[in-house]
Amino acid sequence: MRYSRTGIVAVLLAAEVFIGGAILWTLTGGRMTWPAQASGLHRVSDQTGKTFAPIDAGSSPHVVIDDPDSKIVITASTDGDVHVTDDTRIVGWVWGASGPHANLSVAKTGDGVSITRGDGQAHVAIVGFDYQHTDVEVPAGAFVDVQRCGGADVTGLAGQVRIHSVDGSIKGRQLRVTGGEIQSDDGGVRLAFADANLNVHAKTSDGSIHFDGRRVARDDESAGADLRIGTGGGSLLVSSQDGSIHISTNGAL
Repeated sequence: MRYSRTGIVAVLLAAEVFIGGAILWTLTGGRMTWPAQASGLHRVSDQTGKTFAPIDAGSSPHVVIDDPDSKIVITASTDGDVHVTDDTRIVGWVWGASGPHANLSVAKTGDGVSITRGDGQAHVAIVGFDYQHTDVEVPAGAFVDVQRCGGADVTGLAGQVRIHSVDGSIKGRQLRVTGGEIQSDDGGVRLAFADANLNVHAKTSDGSIHFDGRRVARDDESAGADLRIGTGGGSLLVSSQDGSIHISTNGAL
């Protein structure tokens, strides 16, 4: 995962504010003085997520996920239901809003399940523990439609997939998907297929492309390759704006 120059500067500034505030706190015997209050530095005691009730949406539901700041972990459910856990935790000192992360919303729809999280309240940095992570279990044949996420790790999917990571790598294991699109704006892509029949078009704007351990497109500003898995058939587009692409056919990364 990359950090912008602006973000790095902001984190450094927040660290300086925190250190200054800590010194003032110590010198005043634990009484917060005006400069520290004006900095916007405050403590988040413990913000945690939750586990939602299982949803029966059929054997091949359309599961839509829009959670741009969270890493999404998706696995095949063992009971055919959709299970969602907001595995988010914040504890420590934050410079900015008191509740940085918006709540996750889960709802049954006409053709499946919607899992969404709005934009969080603005905050610059945290000195402590900040973990934003969403776990989702779906029927293996579900159409998984991740519109935005902060990285993804998927295992055991057999239906159509559409995954868009706005910041973070994408990994997939034991995939038997029938087609779709996998896109990372910032981070590499590693996919391992098992018993799949696909025509794959892979493209990266900055990186290389590897197929079963062999480099099929060299490091370049723009590299592309057309790959065939099994007998072909389904169509899958795999792309990365900044990172290499690795694809294997033995089910393991």
